[in-house]
Amino acid sequence: MHTLVVVTHPSPTSLTRAAFGRVLAGLESGGHEVRVIDLDAEGFDPRLSLDEKRRHLDPPESKPDLSEHFAALRWAERLVLVYPTWFGGFPARLKGWIDRSWASGVAFELPEGATRIHPGLRNIRRIEVVTSHGGSRLLNLLQGNPGKLTTFRMLRALCHPLCRRRFTAIYDIDRVDPATVSIWLDDIEKRYAK
Repeated sequence: MHTLVVVTHPSPTSLTRAAFGRVLAGLESGGHEVRVIDLDAEGFDPRLSLDEKRRHLDPPESKPDLSEHFAALRWAERLVLVYPTWFGGFPARLKGWIDRSWASGVAFELPEGATRIHPGLRNIRRIEVVTSHGGSRLLNLLQGNPGKLTTFRMLRALCHPLCRRRFTAIYDIDRVDPATVSIWLDDIEKRYAK
């Protein structure tokens, strides 16, 4: 399966980076074809400028600085987002990547005169999240699960109609014991090796 992994965390020694390594190890042992977008390593600019916002519906060819991201999205059959949950949702780089890369002509089409968009990433049949939370599962639920909802309601709606989903999270990371973290990381690698 063509798997696109998008990762963001500024620290190379973070739990997110450890989870990312396990995702890659599992995918490699499972024989999947993998592409990686490391938003921090490439210094991805999450800001949607006024000019870019004005040109939001322009064709993707008019945005050459995002062409590799567009190509990766069109190539993928599976999308895996690996990120820490901050303030209940996505870090800025990931949110900005979605704002800028899930663009007209790639993630959706808005035909002339239409009032509803048409999904453009029907090639993506699986969308998955691997994330960590500083707070409890209950706290994230009370916050409304914004990262999970954005991924599984908004992004998934632009993918294949039968797109499957998976949410893998660890909670209370500031209080959880190292053995629990180790088990979680081992489980990630096993899941992605299948």
